[in-house]
Amino acid sequence: MMDYHAHSPGACGGYLCAVRRDDWDRVAATQGMIPCFGVHPWYAEQEPVAQIAYDLDEYLSRYPQAQVGETGLDATPGHCGTYDAQELLLQVHLGAAFRHERLVHLHGAGAWSKLLELLQQRARNNTLPRILLHAWNGSHELARAFLSLGAVFSVGVRELTHSKAADRYARIPADKLFAESDDDPESFPRAVELLALLRGDIRAH
Repeated sequence: MMDYHAHSPGACGGYLCAVRRDDWDRVAATQGMIPCFGVHPWYAEQEPVAQIAYDLDEYLSRYPQAQVGETGLDATPGHCGTYDAQELLLQVHLGAAFRHERLVHLHGAGAWSKLLELLQQRARNNTLPRILLHAWNGSHELARAFLSLGAVFSVGVRELTHSKAADRYARIPADKLFAESDDDPESFPRAVELLALLRGDIRAH
């Protein structure tokens, strides 16, 4: 099983996501991983949007195996003040992912409902790319709505050890829910094990 959302390379391979524009060349040069180019919403105000739009198209053209991310929205107290900049940059990423037919890795801390609204609007306009919701911890109702848009989800040890994990994830189809390491590459084997146990997968033993 590959790592569906990572920021450091791991032995199992998978999606290696940038968080700043300065990460893109490092991500592209990492062997054994699928590069993902993006700017995390935490840094939305620190990056020139027009330049990111230009560079993202150029990098996706140069690397046909690459995907898009990490991008998204963050409405938690430390980051909600940059929400307008986050949304503008998110639209740049979604547009590039759609044009180049790539998967986009989405962050949604404190903002899953708003993120859903934006994606539903794109679906109505027939401009929605393939989407992965990283560190998913939303409700069943939101999960069903995202599933109707074709979303897949990734979760790590933090999410899988939460007291509500069994309730949150048991109803998501197995082919739509995957393990991730996020910013802790050594946690991936444990995430795989926990996810398998949650599903009652005998291959975990």
